[in-house]
Amino acid sequence: MRVAGERFIHFSNKKLDGITSFIHPDGSVLSGLSSEDTRMVDLAHLLLDSAEKVGSKQFHAADKLLMHCEGKVSESGHPVERIIYHFSKALRERITTEIRSRAGMIETDQVRDYSGLSSGIDLTCLVLHQAIPFSQVMQFASIQTILENVAGAKKIHLIDLQLRNGVQWTPFIRALSERKAIPVQLLKITAFQTTDKEKAEKIGKRLQSYAKSMNISLIFKVVSVVNMKDLKVGLFNTRPGEAVVVYSPTVLSAMIPRPANLQIVLRVLRKLKPKLMVVNEVEANQNSPSFVQRFTEALFFFSAWFDALGDCINRDNPYRMDVERSYFGQGIQSIVATEGEERISRSVTINVWRVFFQRFKMVEIDISQSSLNQVNLVLEQKFSCGSSCTIQKNGKCLIVGWKGTPLHSVSAWKFK
Repeated sequence: MRVAGERFIHFSNKKLDGITSFIHPDGSVLSGLSSEDTRMVDLAHLLLDSAEKVGSKQFHAADKLLMHCEGKVSESGHPVERIIYHFSKALRERITTEIRSRAGMIETDQVRDYSGLSSGIDLTCLVLHQAIPFSQVMQFASIQTILENVAGAKKIHLIDLQLRNGVQWTPFIRALSERKAIPVQLLKITAFQTTDKEKAEKIGKRLQSYAKSMNISLIFKVVSVVNMKDLKVGLFNTRPGEAVVVYSPTVLSAMIPRPANLQIVLRVLRKLKPKLMVVNEVEANQNSPSFVQRFTEALFFFSAWFDALGDCINRDNPYRMDVERSYFGQGIQSIVATEGEERISRSVTINVWRVFFQRFKMVEIDISQSSLNQVNLVLEQKFSCGSSCTIQKNGKCLIVGWKGTPLHSVSAWKFK
């Protein structure tokens, strides 16, 4: 993708900031590529050219370029083919929508569903968690950070803003059971759910059973609201003497299209006076008002993910196909094919979050060296492809990437 980007710039009449920002200062070696790699560069070049044409409303020219792409890619082929398949499909939808809009034919009652992994494909989530290092890297860094900040607490109250399948808390419970100097008297986990309360309660029962086997007393509760305006401090039932910790795993960015909800959540959390808030987020600027810049940022981000899937999971694995189609494919559609309130995927970088969190008097604290050591241990022991997962510090937070491309951030915060 980087080679294609450089070649696209070289042959373009004008520079596109959204593309040039990704080009390595040393450049890439355009010669010496295999015939297969050269074919992939050609396809990626066509895709970038098509996106430029769409951005400048040259839909007929974009359509011709897409036709060349679509006949040469497959959603089950080479990782570059797979990523171009999904981006071509999204560009095609954008072209169709814009042409219909110009002709006054837009369907105002059309409803899109970009629910992705939250739609309940649990087994796919589990396969992804076990095969790709990013999820476990973020979880273990987060858990270690939480453990360090509640080391002296006898009563711990975890507020999880997105429970998912709850597997992140089994190593945490195990670690607490091994703490001898200051034994834990009580662990509370409050799961914040806006959908599927019953599923969360089943997960809670499994966690309680596991905690009992580890001699940890666990109280599990689900806080569920239909309208975010109904979210109140009292719902979390915090008690004096509890060390309150908030865990936010890639959930705040989902609220960017609804900023009022995001502000409500942070105001309520601030009033809970948590000892710590750990935030995992997507590290990509997919919220730019510039279509071409947003497209290019998304292309490099998802290309790194598809490359990771290609290195870590067999090409024909049905769960790989499932995550590419049901999660990433829909995310690409949202970023590329939609605008305004309809565009749900709006990730931003850690620097944007830093500015935003300052408004709520949140102070960033350092992710410790021991957390970094824990992450490296996970990569070495659990993943054959772990060497391609890159961990870097950005100020006080961790940036998790793939072969140097940033994908996620792990940061820790306290409220003044």
